[in-house]
Amino acid sequence: MRPPINTAKLPGEYGVIDPSQSICLPGHEWKVTDVIAIASLVAGIFGKGGGGELGAALALEAARQRFGPGPGKRVWADFQAFNDPEAPTTVRGGSFPYGQPPAQPRGLALPDAGTLQFSDVAESASAGAEASGSGGELPGGMLESLLERDGASNALLVSARESKSGHPVAVMGPQVGYWSPEILMEEDIHAPATAQGPAIDARGAAFPGTNLYVQLGRGRDYSWSATSAGQDIIDTYAVKLCEPGGGTATINSDHYLFNGQCLPFDVLTRTNSWVPTPADQTPAGSHTLTTLRTKLGIVTARAMINGQPHAYTRLRFTYFHEVDPSALGFADFNNPNKMRTPQEFMQAANRISYTFNWFYADDRNIAYFNSGANPIRPDDVDPNLPTFGKPALLWQGFDPDTATADFAPLAEHARTVNQNFLTSWNNRQAPDFNTGYSSVYRSQPLDDRIRRDIAGAKKMTLEKLISDMEDAGTVDLRGDRVLPWILNVIRTQPVASPARAQALQTLRNWMAAGAHRIDRNRDAVYEHAQAIRIMDAWWPRLIEAQFKPTLGPTLFSRIRFHHDAPGRTGSSFNESSYGYVQKDLRSLLGASVRGPYSRVYCGRGSVSACRGALLVSLSNALSNMSDGELYGGQAQTEHDKIGFSAVGAITQPLIPWVNRPTFQQAVEIRGHR
Repeated sequence: MRPPINTAKLPGEYGVIDPSQSICLPGHEWKVTDVIAIASLVAGIFGKGGGGELGAALALEAARQRFGPGPGKRVWADFQAFNDPEAPTTVRGGSFPYGQPPAQPRGLALPDAGTLQFSDVAESASAGAEASGSGGELPGGMLESLLERDGASNALLVSARESKSGHPVAVMGPQVGYWSPEILMEEDIHAPATAQGPAIDARGAAFPGTNLYVQLGRGRDYSWSATSAGQDIIDTYAVKLCEPGGGTATINSDHYLFNGQCLPFDVLTRTNSWVPTPADQTPAGSHTLTTLRTKLGIVTARAMINGQPHAYTRLRFTYFHEVDPSALGFADFNNPNKMRTPQEFMQAANRISYTFNWFYADDRNIAYFNSGANPIRPDDVDPNLPTFGKPALLWQGFDPDTATADFAPLAEHARTVNQNFLTSWNNRQAPDFNTGYSSVYRSQPLDDRIRRDIAGAKKMTLEKLISDMEDAGTVDLRGDRVLPWILNVIRTQPVASPARAQALQTLRNWMAAGAHRIDRNRDAVYEHAQAIRIMDAWWPRLIEAQFKPTLGPTLFSRIRFHHDAPGRTGSSFNESSYGYVQKDLRSLLGASVRGPYSRVYCGRGSVSACRGALLVSLSNALSNMSDGELYGGQAQTEHDKIGFSAVGAITQPLIPWVNRPTFQQAVEIRGHR
């Protein structure tokens, strides 16, 4: 029996948590399964990528219907950004092929047109749950801020040869949202090696509940951090539906074929319940979630394929293996005997199955390594579209009973040592590696500032690197990288309308000042507030004017032209749509373009028609610029402010918007063992 807990020594939040749900108060003993549950949650949000094959299939179907089979596939590929040579990468040079589509894919399992039915998690809810509008989430939408995290971590490292001190400098950290209390905890752990485990000598941050080791931090003479990578370790398979007695299967059949056997779906259920507390006044309630599982993962949809009923499943490489072997990698990070060199750092990072970009600095070196249990697929299988779940098309070495398979060795992972500088803002990792990255990404403002500060005889200091990160953190990527090309199209002829001309000059002034969203004098008004307002109103209308006439409404709706706008979660501009706009306009004007699209979309290739469409969309924007339309009735800066999700008794005031990590290190190590 454990000794009684002195609740006076616990954080104040524990006093307002339902005792049955608390991990420290009587009624809930902390167990190994709790560690696994938290590790699964963290891995499922931050440490995986892929799984969008059905959305891609629907977009391909719409493209073929609009343009015909061959041209339609090329149009579809334009917006999949499989291997854009202009996409900014962390590793500059070399080639690390992974995730690219084969020229002639085998085993494609595309749904028959109009037959795809997505399988939402079935839910039965009590009155309290229905009243809260929980919609399958925890009460009050507690996980909403986590689920919105598309990635906002960044890392900036400059090598010893480009540093004023002759030692590397680094500013780096993860973005895991804003919470009160924060979901990262800082810890300082030191223990000698024993028969029970290796030495630990580290300080930094970790997720509570999985904080056996420091997950991001520093040792005696080295430091490490991570950003989310998101390479594709999730695949979508199609399994044929069947009836166990040999009858005719339908789209609603509850059995599927695998390795010649007609197997029943596993039915998984989970009941969540809650009561009101001082921290969360959601009425008491509960809900039961139900989903189906196969040997090839969770069922996500059903469809007819070549006239036969099938179920689509999602198989994640780390499913059932959220903790092992990743814990061994974190143990190595914390062990000074395993972290003497960049090569040892890479060996440790390679033991982590989650998809992360890892960064390392000591007093002489900087290094980068992309971790993840990357499945080895047959060379002629396209990981970007659904595939039939047949043995010859599955991952190499796949064992459905143990949910294991072979994965790519260290030598095939994106990596580099002592590159002049390293930047990562969840951008593409390396040439030929990963897909979905366009020619514009938010890491470019980081690159611009570092290049400026190390140009010629200039050398970087830690203070400058911090400033570069902060300065890039308030940049509106549209104004920085896309607006110049929009203006280039419009200036091909004089602008007759005074209202349009004035708006365009306002935008030019903002662009010339760096295209920031910042309130420097803290008067609750952005500098260049009117230009920001114009851009916010114009952007969705501009994209529609540029692409929809050529693509048509159905295909336009299938392509992700999403704008990751500033707001309560902090992270912004983490999308490829900005590159779609810029590259198309550059091609229209005859500028130098590597990896051009299959056609020019704006104005169907006519500069005059494109210019006219953009100006009409600008006039529409100028007529729809109220706070109610743009910012939900709030003032501009108030709308953009970052909010803290309260999971305890006390929340925090809103803070001005800035696009940066939650927890950061500023590092310059000047000694070595």
